[in-house]
Amino acid sequence: MSTSWPDSAVMMTLSAIAYSSDINGQLQNTSYATAGDWSVVWGPYDDAYGNLCYVAKSASTGNYALAIRGSETSVSLDTLYNWFYNLSVATQTAWPYLPAQPQAMLSYGSYVQASNLTTATWNGQTLGDYLTKTIPSTATVTVTGHSLGGNLATVLGSWISYQRGPSGSTPDPNTQVYTYAAPSAGNSAFATGFNARFPNSYRYWNSLDAIPHAWETLLELEWIYSGIGIPTPSWAKDTIDGLEIALAASEVYYNSVYTQPNGAGTELTGSASSSSTTFIAEVAYQHQCNIYLGLLGAPLIQTIVTPELSMVEAVSSPYKGSYLPRPVLDKARPGPVAVPPGTVVPVARSSRFGAGY
Repeated sequence: MSTSWPDSAVMMTLSAIAYSSDINGQLQNTSYATAGDWSVVWGPYDDAYGNLCYVAKSASTGNYALAIRGSETSVSLDTLYNWFYNLSVATQTAWPYLPAQPQAMLSYGSYVQASNLTTATWNGQTLGDYLTKTIPSTATVTVTGHSLGGNLATVLGSWISYQRGPSGSTPDPNTQVYTYAAPSAGNSAFATGFNARFPNSYRYWNSLDAIPHAWETLLELEWIYSGIGIPTPSWAKDTIDGLEIALAASEVYYNSVYTQPNGAGTELTGSASSSSTTFIAEVAYQHQCNIYLGLLGAPLIQTIVTPELSMVEAVSSPYKGSYLPRPVLDKARPGPVAVPPGTVVPVARSSRFGAGY
């Protein structure tokens, strides 16, 4: 990786560049933390879910990075609501790629979307084959992503390591994971297995960003901006409460609680926007890639707006805009969670956050 900037700044820059319509051009910019040292070797690929990924290689080290962009280019509280249902957060499924943790589970949607990316094809080769067969096993591969891209980075990182890393539960020094502003993908067993497998993994989050609170500390959104004088409006609290009830019912059903990997992660102390005065404007402001780059002390990206259809392979995909067939890695879908009438949030979950109903 770069010798001029810390790895955290380089990986956040690669993650931010994934939002650009000119990834190759952005990578050539020597003023960024990436310093013009990285070039695309696979992709970019934009899939039917709106996720995008590319693989870049460092000329100075020979190491590789898989950067993943989530489907959202703008964020509001609606984003969490949409993710909850589009990612099937209330439906969990086993994740067999952390063998030391047989109880590891993911949201069904994270499983499907990560699995779909492994079968994405660019220049006649799938991403999965490129990562596990073309890249030398001795090379370091870092998986990185911002927001939903960070969620998928934890999932794909464990799959990549299972395919190319040491057997069993031995820590993998050649696979690293850097996430920024990521919602959690899996349960406590997934987090435990992930932490043991990846001693070189890092989770960064802005103290004023709402998205990393999904799903483990969701209720904290009800007072997230109290310290900067912005109350959470009642309609937002109603949305949060509704999601919390559905989430708690699911976790009781599966006996499986969503947990962020990397423990408390690395908290970046955010500051209030000088222009926004509303809850929803602050949510959008705090989640931006350039806010994270600024908190890391790294140069800001000049342009990170991505058109809906920016990549040739996305336009040519017959599945664009439709739900893809179940991917190769996916197993049979578990049954949907039936929330019994009158279900309330269990006291055990509410009490973790100092709130109840």
